[in-house]
Amino acid sequence: MFGSSGRLFKDELCGHASARPVLEQSVVAGDEMVEALPNSRSSSNAFYKINTVHKDCIVNSANSAQYRIMSIAERKEREKEEMRRNILAAALKLFRERGYDGVSIRNIADAIEYSPATIYLYFRDKSEIFAALQFEAASVMRDHLMPLLQIEDPWERLVNFGRRYIDFGLKHPDLYDLIFIIRAPMEDIANQECWVLGESTHQFWVETVQACVDARYFKSTDTETIAFTLWCYVHGLVALFVRERMRMYPEEKREELAKKSFVMLTKMAEIL
Repeated sequence: MFGSSGRLFKDELCGHASARPVLEQSVVAGDEMVEALPNSRSSSNAFYKINTVHKDCIVNSANSAQYRIMSIAERKEREKEEMRRNILAAALKLFRERGYDGVSIRNIADAIEYSPATIYLYFRDKSEIFAALQFEAASVMRDHLMPLLQIEDPWERLVNFGRRYIDFGLKHPDLYDLIFIIRAPMEDIANQECWVLGESTHQFWVETVQACVDARYFKSTDTETIAFTLWCYVHGLVALFVRERMRMYPEEKREELAKKSFVMLTKMAEIL
């Protein structure tokens, strides 16, 4: 008579597991009584149906209540996440427009039309907001570079590293600006998640250069200087785009010029 939903109702919601044997005995006794008294079949079936409907109503009601509780909790969690996203989006825009020092918690609060007290419910201070933005930006960059892990040849991986690095900067100028260009107090960022993630990405770059050195793709064996020199180049290239310093060139030629420049760099790198 009791399905799995009924057992779940008794055991998990009511905590009456010890009552199960008594209920099961009642079911058996009822079945035997029906067999012994055939003339009572109709009344017994009616009793069975009434009880089944009653139990289903209880189970459905409990499930419905539980669903409502979960829905409320989920909705509140979604609302919190939405507010957090709104704060970060407003902060990113302000940081790019005014720089780190030119933005206050009140500025961010005004941008989302809430009081500063609301901001402090989600972030300790401005530096924590900035760190959260940097972590998200660094995560997007890491994901953009992730396909490089599948490339075994170190030189091919290095060339594609540069291409994908530049591509990230051109596609996500706001995020690139946030990670590498906007001035901010680094002591507030060091050792935080965003810093650790950025360091791991940079270490992957250095290891790629080291693999090229080991395979004798470079004449020099100074891995650190080679890695730094190549990074300085691609960073400078992207920064010109991000900060809109390419206007002396026709817009339709800028990206093509960047790609040609990078090809030239890879050829020059072979003689390092």
